[in-house]
Amino acid sequence: MIKNSLKSLVIILLAVSFNTFAQSDSSSEALLSTYPTISVTKDIPYRKGASDSWKLDLAMPSNFGTELRPALVIIHGGGWAGGSKSVDVYQKMMVDYAEKGYVTINVEYRLTGEAGFPACIEDVKNAVRWLRAHAEELKVDPERIGAYGHSAGAHLALMIGMTPEESGLEGEGSYSEFSSHVNAVAAGSPPTELGRDVPMAKTEWWPIGYISAAHPPLFLIQGTEDPVVKPELTRDFVTKMKDAGADINYLEVEGGHDVAYSSQLKVTDPAISDFFEQHLTRTKH
Repeated sequence: MIKNSLKSLVIILLAVSFNTFAQSDSSSEALLSTYPTISVTKDIPYRKGASDSWKLDLAMPSNFGTELRPALVIIHGGGWAGGSKSVDVYQKMMVDYAEKGYVTINVEYRLTGEAGFPACIEDVKNAVRWLRAHAEELKVDPERIGAYGHSAGAHLALMIGMTPEESGLEGEGSYSEFSSHVNAVAAGSPPTELGRDVPMAKTEWWPIGYISAAHPPLFLIQGTEDPVVKPELTRDFVTKMKDAGADINYLEVEGGHDVAYSSQLKVTDPAISDFFEQHLTRTKH
């Protein structure tokens, strides 16, 4: 059990305490038992090795019954050279989706200052394999795993959704007997190609190199005035995917690079939630 193997980690129960209620009060016990409770575990190693980047945070329902749950992989942005799973935006999303009944993992990965491309792709794939390896004890349905990322994290989320095992991006991590594939991807401000002639622009490291209908449902969100991820590149990718017959949805929102990160959350948050509910809920299976 993961509980035994990770006994040195601190488990924080996030719940309403209702300390003013007496423990013997049956009405307060009923209230406590029906309020959604989650557990959060920080810095779980998802592979063995020397890198301090191979860690994830886990949030999961504690009193949602015994049935299998959907899961969500959250991947931070930062231009592949910065950023962290500890950023408030990703921590909040991790907790919010756990409260909705998802098992969520918030993934750290090697940045380019530590290891060049495609190490970051290999790392997030390893994290998905870790999740599948522990699916039974976490009560995760391995056929209902989604991924979300923003900016560089959106690129990585698309890559774990679109790249087959034979792409050579699985890396040398753990749990090789499990799939790194995910079943739905939402991507905010997504770099689908690098757009310039540098070593990192290899087609096999970018979603543009995998145009096909043979992908899980995808949802891309783009700002109309994004100076970092050019809207015309995202539109071109979406058009090519639709022409290939892919299941892809596209939302273009007025604003810049932060539309699905901070500035337009009233629009983007419900859209992302609806997308995952549509593709990862039990009624789909």
